Amino acid sequence: MEYSVLFVDDDNSILKSIRRELMDADFKTFFVDSGQEALKFLYENKVDILVTDMMMPNMDGSELLKRVKYLYPNVVKVVLSGYVDQKIIFKLINSNLSKAFINKPWRENELIDTIHDIIEINEKLNNVDIIGIINSSNKLPTLPVMYNQISNLIEDEKSEVDDIIKLINTDQVIASKILRVVNSAFYGVKTASIKAAILNLGLANLKSIIITSQVFSLRDGFYENLLWKHSSLTNNLTIDIYEYIYKRKIPDIYATAGLLHDIGKVLLFNIFEGKYNKVLLMKEDNSDIVLSISERNVFNFNHEEIGSILLNYWDLPSSIVEVALNHHNPGKSSKQFKDIVCVVHLADYFCWKKLNTKFVTEVREEAFKYLGITENELAEFLKIRYMRCSK
Repeated sequence: MEYSVLFVDDDNSILKSIRRELMDADFKTFFVDSGQEALKFLYENKVDILVTDMMMPNMDGSELLKRVKYLYPNVVKVVLSGYVDQKIIFKLINSNLSKAFINKPWRENELIDTIHDIIEINEKLNNVDIIGIINSSNKLPTLPVMYNQISNLIEDEKSEVDDIIKLINTDQVIASKILRVVNSAFYGVKTASIKAAILNLGLANLKSIIITSQVFSLRDGFYENLLWKHSSLTNNLTIDIYEYIYKRKIPDIYATAGLLHDIGKVLLFNIFEGKYNKVLLMKEDNSDIVLSISERNVFNFNHEEIGSILLNYWDLPSSIVEVALNHHNPGKSSKQFKDIVCVVHLADYFCWKKLNTKFVTEVREEAFKYLGITENELAEFLKIRYMRCSK
């Protein structure tokens, strides 16, 4: 399949630079100089990827992205802009108005590498067999209605946090689930206030907690409880490892990556019930078995593939989708999200070691190298960190 990419920028010198750089690209390129022209082109032609500037007259990039999201939901959207406002970028990515952000001026090969990464990930997320299972199964967890309502409020520039609080308080079941998760040791927040929960956790985390409260409504079984314990602890480790390595607070769009990394296992529990328990039992009986390979032998796909496809189907941020897809193979992740994929890969590994089960996964040396840390150094940090937490 040959992909087509539409570039939108009101600065013709930028379009000329892109045209020269991508002259020999293995995908089709098209160029327009306004949001209006972009919508006209999309109406008349098939486009796979849209790359747009933000600061444009008449219709800016944000407005164009919103229209494209609703008119052409299958078009992958990318921002290429010199206008950098972290709040705006967060809002674009968290509302899934943009799959990636590239700064102007871009580094050598950054533009073509990003597009190639998007194409490669897109190919993996379009597995017809898995999508068919997702569409036909009546056993899948569904996104709560409130999740979509909150997403719309976040996207609405006129909305405020108080609007979200009022919405949550209309559903006491969801409100109680949020508070129960927030007050668990997993988040370390003690409060009976939804407002305090939101202010402590941020909107991205709030959305993931709402998903979690629905997705992890599994029956009370040994492996199901172990999966929840693993997912919650992996998220804790992800936050700790990221902040230790990068010496800064983990970005909101990454803060729940560890929580949903194994959502594919939840789907396998839901869809195949006892059959998946048998696969896990085989793994526990023989620690040399690679779980992903066993899953593929039994189901023709593994938990990474079906989990990432469902998250993408739900229109979650690309960072969360990529973590689900590549947390066992960080070398295959895109450059844009390799940092969080590597961190979750290591968090997943150390979590299974801490839980002392036979589900410990293979750790990739490339993840340590990419993050600039050794296994011994990270193990020592986590040992000290969790000794303090247990006191």
